[in-house]
Formats: sequence, C-alpha cells, structure tokens
Amino acid sequence: RGGGRGGRGGGQRHRESSSSGSQLFVGNLSFDTSWQELKDHFREVAEVEHVDVMEHADGRKKGFGTVRFANPDDAQRAVQELNGVELQGRELEVRLDHKA
Repeated sequence: RGGGRGGRGGGQRHRESSSSGSQLFVGNLSFDTSWQELKDHFREVAEVEHVDVMEHADGRKKGFGTVRFANPDDAQRAVQELNGVELQGRELEVRLDHKA
C-alpha cells in the first residue's frame, strides 16, 4: 500500500509543516483519477513535489487528494490556474490545504 503515491510515508507530516502554504487540497476528483494523472495535470503549472489521492481501507478512492509544490508561489498559481478546470469529466476544486 502507498508505494506508488510518492513513497514518503511516515515522515510526511513533519515535512509538510515545514512547507506551509505550498500544499493544496484537490476536491471533486473522478474515482478513476490516479495519483500519476493528478501529478501530471498539476505539473503543467510548476514542478510538483508530492501527490496523494486518498483511498478508503479497501482501496476505493475518496474523490479528493493533495498536491504539494516546492514553494507557496507555485501553489498559489496552481489555485488560480486550475481551480474550476475539468479533469476526467469533473470540475476540480483547488484550494490551499490549511490542514497541512
């Protein structure tokens, strides 16, 4: 589990807190969207550091995920350019992840 989504695992929480303002919440994902497809979509704006598509314990996708950029300016640009943009037939909700 989790091997294909970035592989940072247990140390992720600490790392995110040091990059405040550079992680985004992405909602309204298609249940078919993979972490790689989400990363490729956001890579159009800037280099992506980490992506995760949330799943239930049984592997079913929850329809949301997170995308982390190296700096807050890139994250803000992604919000401006990709919020409301369609991916796999769904209009994405993209905003700063205040829980990161």
